[in-house]
Amino acid sequence: MDIQRFEFPQPTWGPSVNVLRVGDTLVDTGHVRSADALAEALADPDRLGGVERVVLTHPHIDHVGGSQALDELAALPHVAIEGVPFIVHDYREYLLEARADMTRLCAGLGATDSMWDSYFPVDREYHEERIEFERVLADGDTVRLGEYELDVLSTPGHSGQHASFWHEPSGTCLPGDIVSENGHFMYAPLYCDIGEYKRSLRRLRALEADRLVPMHGPPMENPRERIDDCLENAERTESRLLNWLDDRGGFFAREFASDVLGAEGAAVGFLTMVVYEYARHLEERGECSVAVEGDGIEVSR
Repeated sequence: MDIQRFEFPQPTWGPSVNVLRVGDTLVDTGHVRSADALAEALADPDRLGGVERVVLTHPHIDHVGGSQALDELAALPHVAIEGVPFIVHDYREYLLEARADMTRLCAGLGATDSMWDSYFPVDREYHEERIEFERVLADGDTVRLGEYELDVLSTPGHSGQHASFWHEPSGTCLPGDIVSENGHFMYAPLYCDIGEYKRSLRRLRALEADRLVPMHGPPMENPRERIDDCLENAERTESRLLNWLDDRGGFFAREFASDVLGAEGAAVGFLTMVVYEYARHLEERGECSVAVEGDGIEVSR
């Protein structure tokens, strides 16, 4: 399967983000802050020029930003899994809700709403309703990427509205953001879920793919090893959290992020939100309680 991968910058967090070209189709459109660089690539016939449609893996700002910012992309027919159009068509409201929730979860760390301005800007216009979806996908459908037909897999966890795409003839899977470069769960606001994340990883592992082409970082030629690493990291984090809870009886999520996960500086807030998602998952299993108060996220028995 012939895939062209283009990397574009994103602010604040993590590595660059990929935009994939498969024939006449783009998979994702980068961060809204990358719109100028993306526009240059769209004007170049040797890069992204001449694409005719967009397929989205999920609705995060580093994956739909180009569609929200650029007229030429907003005008193209879009395809995405169920739930994505609802968010895309009311995008500024989605960002406002995400920012408010992250500020709430970072209580006790001096969080303010303005600290999210770089990554989640709301002081601009978004195309929203101008983006038309020619098709809304469901799990088990097939979708065309260029000359290829791929199976659609609903793989929530990083986002509740998340698709992976599987091309069995070449053993190629496009897992979106489910499989990370460093093997760790990537927090995302509002709709992420550790339990679903682990279930989606197991589903991808069962494919026995030969290659993963994620939306951050280079292709992965050892899919089973990379997916197992993600699962092992998730189980290890849960065990460490429960062990710390046994020792202390209760703690703030930010303490675990700093003292156990080694977070420093700006990473403390991000990993505090990761800890919250793990604690929330364990709470669903009846193994702890979680309360978000004015002074932080408290985890207790």
